[in-house]
Amino acid sequence: MERNRCQVQAESLDEAGCGVGKADGLIVHAADLLPGEEAEVALEHQSPHRPEAWGRVLRRIGRASPDRVVPPCPGFGRCGGCVWQHLAYPAQLEAKRARVIAGLGELATGPRGVAVAPIVPSPDELGYRNKGKYVAAKDGGRLVLGAFAPRTHAVVDTIGCRVVAPVIDEVAAWVRGAALAAALEPYDETTRTGELRYVVIRANAAGDTLVALVVAPGAAPAHLEQVANAVARHPAVRAVVAWENARTDGAILPHDAQLVLALGPEHLSEHVSGVEVDVGAGEFLQVNRAQAQAMYDRVAALANAAPGVRAIDLYAGLGGITFALARAGASVHAVEIDPAAVRALTRAAARAGLADRVTATAGDAAAIKRERPDVLVVNPPRRGLGSARAAVAALGAPTIIYVSCGPDSLGKDLRVLVEAGWSIDTVEPFDLMPGTPQVETIVRLVR
Repeated sequence: MERNRCQVQAESLDEAGCGVGKADGLIVHAADLLPGEEAEVALEHQSPHRPEAWGRVLRRIGRASPDRVVPPCPGFGRCGGCVWQHLAYPAQLEAKRARVIAGLGELATGPRGVAVAPIVPSPDELGYRNKGKYVAAKDGGRLVLGAFAPRTHAVVDTIGCRVVAPVIDEVAAWVRGAALAAALEPYDETTRTGELRYVVIRANAAGDTLVALVVAPGAAPAHLEQVANAVARHPAVRAVVAWENARTDGAILPHDAQLVLALGPEHLSEHVSGVEVDVGAGEFLQVNRAQAQAMYDRVAALANAAPGVRAIDLYAGLGGITFALARAGASVHAVEIDPAAVRALTRAAARAGLADRVTATAGDAAAIKRERPDVLVVNPPRRGLGSARAAVAALGAPTIIYVSCGPDSLGKDLRVLVEAGWSIDTVEPFDLMPGTPQVETIVRLVR
């Protein structure tokens, strides 16, 4: 290996889509190199703390992987969004399952390890995202709506993205045209000048859309009204709202944003587990509608939800799992830290005639105290249970259903629960985000 270059054969893929291999004891990550492929790599950065480096392919050696495909998105390799699009879908599924097995470690690979089921594939590889988020920027005097390139704050134009629902991409192009016509200036992070910071577009199953313009303080009302009126003329747009965001921490639509304009309602009607829910631009909702529903239904089946069953749903969000359990007959206490989500969940339960089976509480999962349920469902963020581990164990539920989007944190939490007396009998991964390394996993633990 020369000082700044080496020859690497990739053995796996990392979360940034880079092939990972070894060269003279150095772990090397190389962009656009698939497992099984070999290349001469120019090293661009090396960790000062461990034998690990990152680089780019200078020259390919030998044949391309049989799993290499042409990425469908025009922005692949630049926007940093769907970094596994150059890998054939069956190979993506195997790689995601391998991530789950690695996260569980000895719980899956040990002599008494539980089998990890084949991953449930998404019914759609493209057009599945029900929400698009765009950064507004200027590129050579031209307004672009896009995403930050990996490890930079350069914005890559993502109009034409194949992963969002087609109506979202169409409306995004309409928004860009309206903003240009109104001379709505894109925000500049460096100088902290300009008006338009982000655009968020949500679409429901019927193809109706909600458009949120996220603007900086001082955005001209006349400009906003002109853009909103133009965008509202698109036949799929049901509402246009503008939120003022003064934050500098990268939050797109934080809870303290101020509503400064609304043409139409602030929410879009969406059906989650057969229940009509009001969803705003900022609330969390799984982006793959069909696959999320398959996952929620599977949770209810594994929980044996039925009349007489008492369940607690921690990290309930807008109620996808709560409503799947309740519609099967279970009585559910939903706990969610976001008060707005709790209000939406409560309204939805009342409209659906489920108020007698569903109660919702705004609070921290770590503070939950309640009579022992028959089933406890937890669906924490990527970092896992954290400080809520003790509260989960203290509830002593005979059955725990853990829904995870982070294989590593899942493994850590499961080890604690197994030591506390539960055993794992089911591990079922689901793919909700094709083209990415992200994977959801359902685990059932029994006491």
